[in-house]
Amino acid sequence: MEICLVKKVIAYRIRKLRESKDYSQDNMAGELNISTSAYSKIERGITDPSVGRLSEIAKILDVDITYFFIEQPNPLQIKSENGMKPYVFATKTEMDELARELSGAITKMRQEIANLKTALTTLTPARKKRKA
Repeated sequence: MEICLVKKVIAYRIRKLRESKDYSQDNMAGELNISTSAYSKIERGITDPSVGRLSEIAKILDVDITYFFIEQPNPLQIKSENGMKPYVFATKTEMDELARELSGAITKMRQEIANLKTALTTLTPARKKRKA
């Protein structure tokens, strides 16, 4: 893997792990005793973190430093035995968005059920009249 790509992969993994733990860049910068701007440059792949800095980041994010270097399989290309895609990190923002979408879908389904109940109650008396 070429150096530029390795930098981007490491930066991406740091950002996704940070977001999955709902840490802000300010939190990370404070823990590392650097400016938020300097930390942001690490996550964008602009600044190469030293091995020591990367070790600190790994400790804060509760992963082994090798996580940043070991090639990870692409979860979008993996299928498990049951055909489902494996779990991958989701950010708090992504989870909140999913919760909003699910809430909206549940509200729509409840409304549809109410509409069906109304339709059924209006049809029931008509059936009784036909039989009589």
